[in-house]
Amino acid sequence: MAWRAQNEISATDAKRIDGSILQVDSQKKNMIYQLGEAFYKANKDNENVDADYKVAIDNINKMEFNRKVWINRKMKLQGMRICEGCGNVLPYESAFCNRCGVKLEAVAEDLLELTEVQPNSENE
Repeated sequence: MAWRAQNEISATDAKRIDGSILQVDSQKKNMIYQLGEAFYKANKDNENVDADYKVAIDNINKMEFNRKVWINRKMKLQGMRICEGCGNVLPYESAFCNRCGVKLEAVAEDLLELTEVQPNSENE
């Protein structure tokens, strides 16, 4: 029983982390919308992707990474982790996945900072 109490997270912690996950999801959707709108304006007659949008694409990738970090933080509070190979949920201290056998790497805990996107004055 002591093990269970030690690994339970409070409702407040879970709600705060769920709020952070929802916030990252919302930020990611907003960036995808902005990227799509800019892509359309710049390339409506051209199928080639322009390098000017690399920062926005990188930011979306960083947001996806940050979402995983928030999920990892929540799982760690529960004493669990997710196998990157197969998605199996395992005890946090596991060195290998008991489903797919992959060696588990250290769990990412640091958030990535987003790069400020500079508007392209030619398209304004």
